Amino acid sequence: MKLAAVLLVLAVLPLLGPPAYYLYLFSTAYLFATLATAWNLLAYGGQVSFGQAAFFGLGAYGAALASLHGASPWLTITLGAALAGAGGAAVGLAAGRLNGAALALATLATAELLRGVALNWTALTGGGSGLVGIPSVPSLPAIPLELGGGRVGAYHLSLATLAAALTLSAAVLRSRAGLALAALREGETRGTLLGLRPLPWKVLAFALSGGATGLAGAVYAHTLGAVEPDVVFGRFFSIAPLVMATLGGRSLLGPAAAAVVLYLVSELVFHPLAPALHQLPYAFALIAVTLVLPAWRRTP
Repeated sequence: MKLAAVLLVLAVLPLLGPPAYYLYLFSTAYLFATLATAWNLLAYGGQVSFGQAAFFGLGAYGAALASLHGASPWLTITLGAALAGAGGAAVGLAAGRLNGAALALATLATAELLRGVALNWTALTGGGSGLVGIPSVPSLPAIPLELGGGRVGAYHLSLATLAAALTLSAAVLRSRAGLALAALREGETRGTLLGLRPLPWKVLAFALSGGATGLAGAVYAHTLGAVEPDVVFGRFFSIAPLVMATLGGRSLLGPAAAAVVLYLVSELVFHPLAPALHQLPYAFALIAVTLVLPAWRRTP
């Protein structure tokens, strides 16, 4: 109920008539909150990923390519999320025996590999120039909110994406899957003694996290109308969710709230005062994450 109330309040904010720039900032902040929520879902099982950009880029390119070939934007967003979810499952399966630093480096390598593929497969991805002309999402007449083009439509679409990620995360954490992931986080050996098979749960965690991340990537592609390999597969989309989610803690709303605050502070406070240093909050946050991550991983 609290989550629904918060989302409802955020949904009516555009009715107050804020400037389009602020709607853009909040739309982007909600997408980062989605990424942080997706990273937290994976980390709940003790898996630390440094390569979430792999799933973000898969979702963005999957949606962009399908849309440019004539598919409905609503369908392409679904396809982008599904492609990223499949990619997540493949990574989870391939890295099933890895943990800790080895797993983190494997996910980072996956994102870099996909970036290289996108840069060099010019016939499909447009190479370094990327893809342009991606149509915006049309509104749905049956829904009272504007979910299509324009700043208000992009705002509501990003908020709906965050709501979907939070709903998925809440459903998983309160289910048998959440109990299994928590058991594996405390120790795979202990979980095995309880009768759990680690690999299927790891694959599930990667698939769900990848799908939610890819959903944000697909919405990003339709919102901006263009995708580039160095952006959507860039390291910023891998490191930022890690920092934001860790700062927010292992609660349901914590990562999303931390993502929104950190992004808005960077853009509204640091960017006007010192444009060259507007990403300084991420540096401070990364230092804080380095100091608190061991304790964060031990918390129940």
